[in-house]
Amino acid sequence: MSSKEATPWVEKYRPKSLTEVSHQTEVVSTLQNAVETNRLPHLLLYGPPGTGKTSVALALCRTLWEPSQLKRRVLELNASDERGISVVRDKIKHFAALAVGNSGPSNKNYFSDQGKGKSDDETKKDEDVKRYPNPPFKIIILDEADAVTHDAQAALRRIIEAHSKITRFILICNYVTRIIEPLASRCAKFRFQPLPPTSMKNRLQFIAHEEQCEFSLDGEEKILDEILELSQGDMRRAVTCLQSAHVLSGGEAGGNGFIQKDNIAEMVGLPPSTVILSILEILQNPKSCFDDMEKAVSDVMLEGYSAQHIIGALLTEIIELDKKTLSDLHKAKIAIKIAEVDKNLIDGADELLQLLMVCSLIFRCYKNA
Repeated sequence: MSSKEATPWVEKYRPKSLTEVSHQTEVVSTLQNAVETNRLPHLLLYGPPGTGKTSVALALCRTLWEPSQLKRRVLELNASDERGISVVRDKIKHFAALAVGNSGPSNKNYFSDQGKGKSDDETKKDEDVKRYPNPPFKIIILDEADAVTHDAQAALRRIIEAHSKITRFILICNYVTRIIEPLASRCAKFRFQPLPPTSMKNRLQFIAHEEQCEFSLDGEEKILDEILELSQGDMRRAVTCLQSAHVLSGGEAGGNGFIQKDNIAEMVGLPPSTVILSILEILQNPKSCFDDMEKAVSDVMLEGYSAQHIIGALLTEIIELDKKTLSDLHKAKIAIKIAEVDKNLIDGADELLQLLMVCSLIFRCYKNA
């Protein structure tokens, strides 16, 4: 297998320019205007995972400089690996302090002598040559900046101000509230919204046709809709899910396998609907006791399913119940508890205990009803 074939589809089909970024029209148009007017500020890109934040940052760099200059002009750091104050004081500060030359816009000579001994085809070819602004500054991309410690964020404040003439910072994070306010106020904020199913579906169809994916009798539309429903606006997850389904069906091995709709949920680690219904059946049964509920929850967790996915599926099922089965007041209490548990899980709480908290509340609500 060649290196090109082994490339993940997420990287293979990542937008190469700002015009290829879908849905985030306000962000893209603002950045394009900043490039054209040479007034690019420090940026803070935040929003849910898989909405195009890193892709926009990389596409912006490709728009500003020629490919040969990107290594000298752009420093990309992942804050999950490098988030201590020592990295800020050494690596980031050293790169930010390096001065760069002002080479001016590239390819300007292509337009200076149009019509001087050139044929029409040559002139048209010259007009199609891409021009790069080549601004006289560098860019530092700090991905997952919400994982940077508060001390390191405080150290970044002075570096951003001291070297703003020759260095621009692009901070990327999922939770903007974890960025200290003095640092956030120095950047122009851009919020990335979850992608709508329509724009995601068009991109998935394009990738599926490019990679020659084969679909079962369920049909391409239903299978892609299933992937979109499970990805919940995360384009990265949707593309990875499609590639995984294609590989498991034998597509890349030269097999004649077809992508099956029923295998999508199991493949991404989501619990089947039968598992959720079995838990609800025990919770609804008036003859059930706490030990029965605890055993059912423990068995599900031993299967290896994610507590967050189970809680989300339980909430969906409970909301759809009629008022005779469960009142709106009980549904509201369950929803509030699930929100608290979801926050606890993000902070690293034990999955079994958090799922037991939710199920015990649902159990009590049914008993009271």
